[in-house]
Amino acid sequence: MKKVAIMCAQGLGDALLMMIVAHQFKCSGYEPTVFHSYAKELTSLFKDVCILPYPDQLEKTFVPFERVIIENDHSKRAYDLFGLREAKKLNNLTFFFPTTSPKFQEGDFLFDPRLPIASNICRACQTVLQIQNATKENGIYIPKGIRRRFVKRIVIHPTSNDPKRNWFSSQFLALAYRLQNEGYCIGFSVSPSERADWLHVEKEGFELPSFCDLSEVATYIYESGVFIGNDSGIGHLASNLGIPTLTISGNPKRVRLWRPDWHTGHIVTLPFPLPNFKGLYLPIRENFWQHFISVSRTLKAFHKLKQASA
Repeated sequence: MKKVAIMCAQGLGDALLMMIVAHQFKCSGYEPTVFHSYAKELTSLFKDVCILPYPDQLEKTFVPFERVIIENDHSKRAYDLFGLREAKKLNNLTFFFPTTSPKFQEGDFLFDPRLPIASNICRACQTVLQIQNATKENGIYIPKGIRRRFVKRIVIHPTSNDPKRNWFSSQFLALAYRLQNEGYCIGFSVSPSERADWLHVEKEGFELPSFCDLSEVATYIYESGVFIGNDSGIGHLASNLGIPTLTISGNPKRVRLWRPDWHTGHIVTLPFPLPNFKGLYLPIRENFWQHFISVSRTLKAFHKLKQASA
């Protein structure tokens, strides 16, 4: 059986998205191996694919594979692989580029910024990798007996890997009150390391479940009705599980490309362009975007999402 390796970028969302490549190869008769730092956590969601931590010895690791697919994340690891390709020590590398790069070569794939990442990866499978009938499916595992028991429960994920991408906690809380008044049950989903900062929501009458692993997070989301959160990997997980998603973001260009794309999803972003003069040390959009996305606008977007996903 032909062996193929998939090197994901660091984030959870990146892993879920690149699992599309692994699953499409597997359905085409290949034996895929995925490399990611969340190898142990991801194994519970993808039972039929070998998932390993990032390798220390890149050349030695990748020589035995017929093809190696790499998502460029501008990391040292990616640039080491560029170097191995340029030195012709590895001739089996194909890079996926979310944005333009001078490292692009014939046979690589550059994403279309008008399409979400999942759709781009599907196109890459069909064109560059020449996998017939490729889809966005990634083979995520849903345990038997799990069903959508709490369709009136809305999961709010108020954090992300980058605090500057987060809507204000006070805004999430205000939105939760408005939704609760409409008859919804609200659950806040945060990681164990973030839990202490969100204990106050329990006192306000909202759920704050404690999760031991990613599989428990997935089950909680899967049993719920809607997911609301920042631009984050957990939003991709919810969409991957078939849950309608509402993504709040202050970066319209980025969220257009990185929005969840497995299931029905809407975006709430800036109502007008906001400058970001980084060269002048005035990153206005980066630091103040939250003030321009109101709770009322977000609630209106939620109702549109519910209507679209009905």
